[in-house]
Amino acid sequence: MRQKIQARLRRYFISGFFTLIPIGLSVLVVWTFVSTVDLTLAPVLDAALGFRVPGLGLIAALLLILGAGVLASHVVGERLLVLAEDFLARIPVFKWVYGTIKQMTEAFSPANKASFKSVVMVEFPRPGVYSMGFATGETVLDLPDGSHKKLTAVYIPTNHVYIGDVIFVPAENVIPSHLSVQQGIQVVLSAGAVHPERPGQKRREE
Repeated sequence: MRQKIQARLRRYFISGFFTLIPIGLSVLVVWTFVSTVDLTLAPVLDAALGFRVPGLGLIAALLLILGAGVLASHVVGERLLVLAEDFLARIPVFKWVYGTIKQMTEAFSPANKASFKSVVMVEFPRPGVYSMGFATGETVLDLPDGSHKKLTAVYIPTNHVYIGDVIFVPAENVIPSHLSVQQGIQVVLSAGAVHPERPGQKRREE
């Protein structure tokens, strides 16, 4: 009886832990950003206004995010961001950290600037075993006999999202999926715990 209770409590604890971790990390990131902006800009704004305005840091953070979005949506702003990234890329450690975080955020971005085109299923690493991957592009392979083979580049995550294998599969062997890129990433990050009952292409209505 005691072992059953301990096992149940352990299961509840693990379930609760993995339920709260994503929420906690999201709240922590937002709170850290807002707090940083508040500590940096609030004193300057208070001095300019001559009095303390509650919540001014939060408002400034929201305006900063909105302004960055507007800036990135225009050609001039996009060019400035490219120049800034080129400068930051010269810093050895920061280059790796920023590059990794930028790729991850772009994968979840509605604009989807990452190279993931669609979610597909392929037989990998051996026939009869299907892996979910992300189609990233197409290429043509020149064969020794002079013929050509159309291939689809598929990225197969092996550890989270940005560590994996890139394979080239004949286009006719790639099975389309009705999942969006964001849904595919959720499947990967959940280690398959969150997955659709039928990930393959939807059947056409008769």
